[in-house]
Amino acid sequence: MASQWDLIIVGGGLAGSALAFWCSKLPLKILLLEATAPGAGGATVHSRGIIRVYDPLYALMTKNIQGIKVWSEIAATHPDVFTRCGLVYLLKAEHQALARQRITEFSSDAYPIHMLSEVESTHCFPTLQRHCFSGKRIALWEPLGGYVNPRQAARIFIDEARFHGVEILEGSPVKAVREISGGVEVITGIDTKLPTRLAVIAAGAYTPQLYPESQIFSRTIPLSCLQSMKSDVPEQCIIDECSGGYFRPESSSFFFVGGATQYNASNPDQLHWQPEQANARHHQMANQLLICQSTVVDGRNGYDGYTTNYLPEMQCPPDRSIAIFSGFSGRGAKYIPWAAREFSQQLAKRLFGQSLCIKNNSDKL
Repeated sequence: MASQWDLIIVGGGLAGSALAFWCSKLPLKILLLEATAPGAGGATVHSRGIIRVYDPLYALMTKNIQGIKVWSEIAATHPDVFTRCGLVYLLKAEHQALARQRITEFSSDAYPIHMLSEVESTHCFPTLQRHCFSGKRIALWEPLGGYVNPRQAARIFIDEARFHGVEILEGSPVKAVREISGGVEVITGIDTKLPTRLAVIAAGAYTPQLYPESQIFSRTIPLSCLQSMKSDVPEQCIIDECSGGYFRPESSSFFFVGGATQYNASNPDQLHWQPEQANARHHQMANQLLICQSTVVDGRNGYDGYTTNYLPEMQCPPDRSIAIFSGFSGRGAKYIPWAAREFSQQLAKRLFGQSLCIKNNSDKL
């Protein structure tokens, strides 16, 4: 059977949509299949998109710093996508020496990272309890960090990809992806076989069901929305290593809290949820770290495809017709647009035998 497409992308979350955008710049006939609507499922719909550079994993910092650059380019034409409210990162004592080393390497005039004293922290972040900076606690401050809107970004990427000729099918779940002579068959939920030269699985937590060789597994990402009684929510994003909690402002009255116990399973349909316990834990975190008095409005049962080392599976083997662009472990919003651009070059090399030039800026967005 002759291939009707050069490339089929399975999944229209942030990863699949960003990949479709960058690949739309290549001379390829491309189809993207999404089970729901672009940006409306999986990790993308529930992610709060906190953007930072610092991470205890060096490999993620190298990706994050590149991701910030691409998000900044995108924000030049779509400023609502990236909110630079700044990010406070409260370090564990054992990570302070490591953080000092990383600041030396990664901080720059274009993206400064500061390590603040207790006095500086107390002055700069009045919405945080004073004990957050007492004793050996040290705060990292990334003034140009903040958060992105993954759902809006996915829709922007999809619209641009469609404008450049990519065919987008919403509400089209994929049952299987299998290699055949000369390429791949992507099989839809009603057993229609769509032939392509190369298929990319960007299905997040559902990747293992389509590609059993994957090491990706599902993990819950519980999130709660809280309302401040006095409209004094924190102005910055906050990550606290000691409690595992993280906070993201939404408006003058509402903010999000994550960091409750997570659960693993082989696929999202098997995940174990404890929403009441998660909401109670997030409320407790808010009371411990923030000055404002708040109440829980609702909870969200997010999830993503994880790997044991938190690094994504971005594989395009030269001897295979199925590639993987998944497993971002709840951390992908920081760098997915950059990773998609880099991965599109791997796909070009796989399909054309050489890399093709793709502009390194996003001025078309």
